[in-house]
Amino acid sequence: MNRVINILVASVGGQGGLTLSRVIAAAAVMAGYSVRTGETLGMAQRFGSVKSYIRIGVDTPVYSPIFEPGEADILVGMEVTEAYRNHHYLRPMGLAVLSTEEKPPISVSLGKAEPVTMEKLIEALESHGAEIIIIDAPRLAREAGNPRAANMVLLGAMNTAKKILPDNAVEEAIKAILGGKRAETSIKAYYLGKEYTEKHKPSKEHKEDKTHASEQT
Repeated sequence: MNRVINILVASVGGQGGLTLSRVIAAAAVMAGYSVRTGETLGMAQRFGSVKSYIRIGVDTPVYSPIFEPGEADILVGMEVTEAYRNHHYLRPMGLAVLSTEEKPPISVSLGKAEPVTMEKLIEALESHGAEIIIIDAPRLAREAGNPRAANMVLLGAMNTAKKILPDNAVEEAIKAILGGKRAETSIKAYYLGKEYTEKHKPSKEHKEDKTHASEQT
């Protein structure tokens, strides 16, 4: 059966959402998959809304980078409000990988949108059966020695949950796109995301009950 995996990355400018989509795409190409990407940017490059589409054809060619609401297999939410604004892209029973970071986009500052709590986001996702992984990506990025590597923490969480990309391909993609010391700390952040998710991801029984892995406080 032909299989295409649709991934939506919801972020704000400056968080590294576009870098994340490029690393995913590069790693997928290195793994021998067909890939297409696309993005939409908000009114400001920094702190504006950024939405990235990644389509990976595991065993079939992919020709279009865009997919419709309800067709994303995976939603990667780098910021709570943006994840909520784009949660309708996730298909029923899809996977949501969420950072705890709250950095409301410029539309909220301008009074054109309301800020969203994590609780409201979880409620919306659980209403259509999403599997949810919540991770304090900024904290783990700092632990890796690179505060800008929260995107790689989320990639580690996503890839642990769905096992789409070989780890060696991810490492090579990070090195190719980031390079130097930043690549080294970003790879460390990727593995911290994997380690966290391995410890906290729901069991099969819990998935059926729509529970989620969350940061213990």
